[in-house]
Amino acid sequence: MLGLIEFAGKQNEQNYIDLFLSLPANLYRGDKNHRAEDTAEVKAWLKGEHPCKSFLVQKNLLVTDGLVPVARGIAFVNGPGGFGSIGFFECEDDAGAVSMLVGAAKAFCREHRVSKIYAPMNGSIWGSYRLMTKGFEDYPFLGEPHNKRYYKAILEGCGFSAAKTWETQFIEKISAKGQTADRFQQLEKLQKQKGIKVRSLENFDADFKTIHKIAMNAFSNFFAFHEIDEGTFCGLYSGLKRLCDRRTVKIAFDQDGVPVGFGIALPDYRSKWGFLFKYAKRYIFLYLGTQQRGGESVYPQAGKAIVTPIMKNLYIRRKGCICALLGEGAKTRNFAPSCDKNERTHEYALMELDMKLEGRGDDDA
Repeated sequence: MLGLIEFAGKQNEQNYIDLFLSLPANLYRGDKNHRAEDTAEVKAWLKGEHPCKSFLVQKNLLVTDGLVPVARGIAFVNGPGGFGSIGFFECEDDAGAVSMLVGAAKAFCREHRVSKIYAPMNGSIWGSYRLMTKGFEDYPFLGEPHNKRYYKAILEGCGFSAAKTWETQFIEKISAKGQTADRFQQLEKLQKQKGIKVRSLENFDADFKTIHKIAMNAFSNFFAFHEIDEGTFCGLYSGLKRLCDRRTVKIAFDQDGVPVGFGIALPDYRSKWGFLFKYAKRYIFLYLGTQQRGGESVYPQAGKAIVTPIMKNLYIRRKGCICALLGEGAKTRNFAPSCDKNERTHEYALMELDMKLEGRGDDDA
C-alpha cells in the first residue's frame, strides 16, 4: 500500500534520508550508463544546509510501498511570487506513486501562492534541471541529465508538458571548414573593430569571480534565474578547478577592460585518465555567457569570438567536442561552422505544470 512521508531531514529522521538515497541505487542497479548522484549534496539539501537554501523553501517528499521507496522528490518554492519545482526526482514506473508525490508538491506550492511547477529542477538553474528524452544509450557527460526513459511520460500523466527543450551536439571530428585562415582573419578584424579582446584562464579563483559578474548579467533573463553572491557561486563551481584546461576557458573584455563574456570547455573525464588533458579524446563545451542589455547581447559577436579560438584549439589537437545543452538557435549561431551534417545528438526537456489551467475541483488529495 502506498504511503506519503513528508520530513524535514532532522537527526531523528535519518531512516527517511536513507530511504530517499536508496531509491536511485535500486532503480539504476546494473545500468552501466548511469552516473551515481553526489549523496553529500543530496544530504545537504535534505537537511536544509545547501548554500542555495537561502532563497528557497522546501519540503522533502517520499512515497513508499510498505517499507520500499517508490518515488521521491524535494518540493521547492523559489522566492515570494516565484515558481515551484520538484527536484531530485526519481521514481519507479508507478503512476499512482508519482501522482501522490506530485499532489503533495502541488499542495505545498499552493500554500506559498505559487501556480507553476517545473520538473525536474533542483530549486533553480544553479542546481541540476532538465530530463533526458533522447540519448539513453550513452554514458552521461559531466552535467548531463540521465534518467529512466519513462520519466517524461509519467510526468505528462500528472498534467506536465514540455516547457523548454535543449540539444547536445556530438562533434567527433571538428570540421576543417570552420577553421580556415580567412575565417580567423575576419574574426580578428571584427574583434579589433568592436574592441573585444579574448584571453585564456590565468588564475582560477580570481577569474571565476570575474565569471560570476558576467554570469549574473548574462543569465538574468532566464526564466528560472535567481541571483547568487560571489561566495556561493565560486563555492558551487570550485570543483571545476581540478578539471579546467586553461586553454579552453576564455574570458572576453571590451575596449575599456570590462568583462563581457566567457566560455568554458572541459575535458571529458569519462574517458580513461580524462582529467589529464592529453588523454581526453573530447571536450565538453558546457558554459557560454555574454553581457546582456534588454534581453539582447551587448556585443552580438562576443559568443563567436569566444567559441572560435576554443574550437580552433581542439581542431589543432584533434579533439572531439560535445556542444552541451544548447538552447534553440545556439548551435546555428556559434557552433555550426565547426560541425558536419548528421552529427549525433541527445535531447532534453524541462516539464511544466500550470495549476491555473487545472479545474478548481482538482484538490489532489
